[in-house]
Amino acid sequence: MNTPDVIDTAAALAPGDALYQARRFRSKVVNATQASHDALLGEPSPGLSTADRLRVAVAVCQAAGATELQAHYASRLQAETDAPSAALPAMQQFAVALTLDPRQGDRAAIDRLKAAGLADAAIVALAQLIGFLAYQTRVVAGLKAMKGAAR
Repeated sequence: MNTPDVIDTAAALAPGDALYQARRFRSKVVNATQASHDALLGEPSPGLSTADRLRVAVAVCQAAGATELQAHYASRLQAETDAPSAALPAMQQFAVALTLDPRQGDRAAIDRLKAAGLADAAIVALAQLIGFLAYQTRVVAGLKAMKGAAR
């Protein structure tokens, strides 16, 4: 998948901006971050449809107050035709709980995902997605704060 850099877009960074250039000081990190985004949301994941992963991403970004990222994922979701899985409410509840208070990712939370029908591999993939979204929302928030402080 060859998508524009999501973090640059969400933080409103453009070539020529000092922060845009600063991110490229470690271009491997920029590239790896975008590749993670593309893999976690574009590659097949047993037990998790792309549409459900995008629905989870929208919920996480909404809970985190990351409006630009929420809009990005909502836009991508519009192109998906898969109906929500029966496990989606449990996935979203788990994702939002981890976003707001990571201590809520305990055994009981995992058991609720299993009771909703998720296999271990899907739970691991969901946790990877949530972890990535936590990283992505924090990077965007930090860049936006730095951009605002530079004005």
